Amino acid sequence: MLELVERTIRSIVEKERLSPSEIEDAKRFFGEGQHTILSQGKEKITVLVANGEERTVHIAVEGENRLYPKTNDRMIEWDVHGLTALYVIADEFKGETLSEGIKYTRKGMIKRVMEERYDKAKKAEYKVVLANNLHGEHTLTNEKGKAFKITLRDFVNRTGYINNIDWRTNKLGTTKHIMYLFNYLEDNPSKTRKMDKKYPFIEIFTDPLNDYRITWFYPETLRTEEKKLLTSYFGNKNHIGDSKIAPFYSFVHKSRDLERIKIREEVYEKVEAYFEKNILDQQQKNTHLDFSPIKATLYPYQKEGVAIAVFKKGVIIADEMGLGKTLQAIGTAVLKKKIFDFGKTLVICPASVKSQWKNEVLKFTNEKAVVVEGYPEERNEMYLNDPSFFHIINYETVLRDLPFINKAGYDFVILDEAQKIKNYETKTANAVKSIHKKHALVITGTPLENKLLDLYSIVQFLDPYYLAPLWEFSYRHCIFDANSKNKIRGYYNLQGLKAQLEPILIRREKQEVFNQLPNVVQKNVYVELSDEQAGLHASFARGIASILAKKFKTTYDWQKLMHLLTNMRMVCDSTYLIDKESHISPKLVELREILIENLDVKKNNRKIIIFSEWVIMLNLIGAMLKEEGITYTMLTGKVPVKKRGAVIKEFEDNPDCNIFLSSESGGTGLNLQVADTVINFELPWNPAKKNQRIGRIDRIGQTKQKLHVFNLLSYDSIEIKIAAGLILKQSLFEGVLNSGSLTDEVDFSEKGKSQFIKQLEEVLGEDSFTKSLADNELTLETQEEEGLREMTAQTEPVKDNQPAEKVGKPENQNPQTAPAENDSNGKKENNLEQMEEVMTKGMEFLTGIYKMGTGKDMPAAGKPRVSINKETGEVSITFKMEM
Repeated sequence: MLELVERTIRSIVEKERLSPSEIEDAKRFFGEGQHTILSQGKEKITVLVANGEERTVHIAVEGENRLYPKTNDRMIEWDVHGLTALYVIADEFKGETLSEGIKYTRKGMIKRVMEERYDKAKKAEYKVVLANNLHGEHTLTNEKGKAFKITLRDFVNRTGYINNIDWRTNKLGTTKHIMYLFNYLEDNPSKTRKMDKKYPFIEIFTDPLNDYRITWFYPETLRTEEKKLLTSYFGNKNHIGDSKIAPFYSFVHKSRDLERIKIREEVYEKVEAYFEKNILDQQQKNTHLDFSPIKATLYPYQKEGVAIAVFKKGVIIADEMGLGKTLQAIGTAVLKKKIFDFGKTLVICPASVKSQWKNEVLKFTNEKAVVVEGYPEERNEMYLNDPSFFHIINYETVLRDLPFINKAGYDFVILDEAQKIKNYETKTANAVKSIHKKHALVITGTPLENKLLDLYSIVQFLDPYYLAPLWEFSYRHCIFDANSKNKIRGYYNLQGLKAQLEPILIRREKQEVFNQLPNVVQKNVYVELSDEQAGLHASFARGIASILAKKFKTTYDWQKLMHLLTNMRMVCDSTYLIDKESHISPKLVELREILIENLDVKKNNRKIIIFSEWVIMLNLIGAMLKEEGITYTMLTGKVPVKKRGAVIKEFEDNPDCNIFLSSESGGTGLNLQVADTVINFELPWNPAKKNQRIGRIDRIGQTKQKLHVFNLLSYDSIEIKIAAGLILKQSLFEGVLNSGSLTDEVDFSEKGKSQFIKQLEEVLGEDSFTKSLADNELTLETQEEEGLREMTAQTEPVKDNQPAEKVGKPENQNPQTAPAENDSNGKKENNLEQMEEVMTKGMEFLTGIYKMGTGKDMPAAGKPRVSINKETGEVSITFKMEM
């Protein structure tokens, strides 16, 4: 078979049945794509070809000498996708015999899984404590010390009952534990001789061999009152359908007077689930959702997602990246609280986004949120007694704290990035699925990363019965290798699975909700600093604190201060920017995932601009792109002005060139409307520069209509300060933090003053990256206005060989309104008053920087104040800290 595939490829290439460019396209699609063989058999092989858009190609087999492509059971001509499919088949089965693959029948799969369980039972080492009755309830303890109660029901077919989740979901009527006990009794016949052989009770259970319908079993003679009660509810059958569950609750009540009737726990659960679903359906019909508790304007598709999730016990929101899944999850929790009176929501997410979740909750709701952390006893106390509606933890914490979590009793559990539990066999996945909850929500942009079992595991968290059992799911959708029993060759009946998941899975792609989105969609992507980065970052913060602690500061001190601030920013990108040796960059790892996994740049014809202030960082990004086989171009100040047009044209016209790397030189005077995505590897001090970057593509003539902006931010770093600082007035950054600015005065109206103070208080809140440092008492007094002016013209060094005449000129300043160097005395006095207030705010900002290094808040009496002698121009800046 493999020979036939290779011969067909040679025939297409050598006989020029496709053009040279088409053949090259097929080779490129094969090399770049993540293609999947969906199914295979003697007569047809189906390949999912992914090259920007997914297309299913059927390669049909005719005898032993011919292959041809088909669609809708009709033969078609060879094309690029067909040739790509042949390359995929040849590569997948190189060195192997292309086998038919196995699609199991239900009976065949049951035979297989029963044999597997029997083999495990023979190898197991369990402890058994037998009951006085042959049928049970016997106690079996496994290797981990967990005890189960077993009832042996049918000695011919060797079925029974055990109180574990496998029996409740496997549709087999037995487990390896039950098999072990049958083997044990068979090997020890003397143990059964004196046992009572009469069945001990009338068992009411959910029958795994009959779709878990509520069933009764008793092989002995019924008493009159027992028979009457069973007949009144079950009729002449031993089971009831779901339509008769509602009146069954009265059976439960009446059976209490009959001592021999034993109702299994899962029966109560089934009845409860039935009534709860009816209530949810009824409330959905009768409730008009009020979205006012959510402090954000939801797009229509977001409202739809919330409306569906609110009235479901378990839902997956699998929207494409950038469509606001977190906001939908938060909105769902808030409305569930309002409608169902839920008291606690547990959010489980990757450790890197815990703070982001808290910030989002506080931003978009009036609810409180807490990150559960600390020592075990502290976490236990928080689970039980912290009054916040949202409790936030990471996945690893679940494994340690599961008993505490279940004791706390959460009403609603949200899983973020739920692919963390895609491997259903891991301890973390099992712990997460063991959380007691009323309702649950999963949000993930990638519910299916590599194989269908990923999706199966995620659905298990929502409802262990929904797709179960695994063997049934597998025979319905998986094609197994004929030679390797556990290897899956492909998948089939995917449309059937899609229909099955429709009630619980919501997925919208950007193209579906395109018209609902704003022109610019921004998303902050947070990453954790490595230990090495955090150490350097803290050392720079301590350096800043030591400078602020000095009584008098020289020009060199101010220069060093801004150098340290810049280093704090640079180390967030990579340690290489600091030491030129190591290269530790979680941001670069995240960037790769965004480009390849989320944006799928290898397959999609996207045009993406990546900005960084530092050329060295752009070179590092370029090296990563080369390793991944991604074509890019780069524009920095080193590119002559006359050559920049050619660089831009290459990006615009070359379909293989997906990435445009740019320094700040690319942020001014350039039009890049062909792009649809901007990634800021770090944020600039000046918010105007960030807007300017976006403006390169968000303008008249923009071809993509919708722009997506990703900002990479390091947690527990100065970058969080900068991100918060973007709400401040641009003039503060121009005057205090921009080394190229000549601005030394800012015009604030009364309204502007109050707004500025409010915004500044938000920015100068608690710093999560503070490091311990001894308290200091310090007084700062600068004597000359020269020192003040030095402080107002700091931070960023000249980059990218920027022309000297442009250095220091504010980007948006009108030359006609720029302040003259020699102002009149009257205007100077007015300016000094304004400067005094503005610089006071600037020093308060620097006080926030001081807190980075000390971890201490200044007492109210010690807050900094700038005073200016209007006659002499002498400036004093003072603040105090107690020892």
